[in-house]
Amino acid sequence: MPFYSDGDLTGRIWNMRCDDYRLLMMDDLYDEISSEDKERLNDHLKTCTGCREKYRTLRATAGRLKQWEDIEPHMKLTFVHQPASRFADFFQSLKAWKLPTRLAVCAAAGLFLLSLFNTRIQYANGQFSFQASLFKSGPEIPAAQLATKTDLDDLRRENYQMVATILDEYAKRNKIETAVMFEKFYDELEKQRKNDLYVLSNAVEQIQTGTSRRLEQTDRTLGSLIQYVNLQNRGR
Repeated sequence: MPFYSDGDLTGRIWNMRCDDYRLLMMDDLYDEISSEDKERLNDHLKTCTGCREKYRTLRATAGRLKQWEDIEPHMKLTFVHQPASRFADFFQSLKAWKLPTRLAVCAAAGLFLLSLFNTRIQYANGQFSFQASLFKSGPEIPAAQLATKTDLDDLRRENYQMVATILDEYAKRNKIETAVMFEKFYDELEKQRKNDLYVLSNAVEQIQTGTSRRLEQTDRTLGSLIQYVNLQNRGR
């Protein structure tokens, strides 16, 4: 949709489409929009009913997500392995959810995984660092992989496109109730966590057993070698 600047007496035209204004919506949501782009966005929202409705929905959804609290993982749970097809069926049914439901599930899953893996994200000196571990680590160690500003811009644009797609899908699909599907998804995550912890505990136990056996074998070998050397010294 062409944009006419109110302050330009020559009637200059800004060749921007609704998709471009949706990117400005995201900038405005994160308070990263310039004053000039803010003015353009406001003028466009006055004339475009579709974008205005999407903008209101985005602001309302973001406000609800900010009210969510971080949830610490239950470390005493054990995981039970489930076939991958169940998750495939779940994500297939995700397309039929309402927008608030899908955003809530994504936010909950993200917070859950971040808390589970003790994730640390830092940005310093123009570089982005990411660190995650199953158990809490000791002294802080710099992350091995660093992303450039270009990578962050690309990721940000992909996120913008994903949000725009979600907003489009929201107008088409609104049939599945939020509470029941979210509870099922949470149960699947709990079962997977139990199974993973069970597998991890077995692996640690096997490693400890193998290490003990190797140490015993080494002790016996060293004892035999010492005994042999002593016999040789006596023979002299």
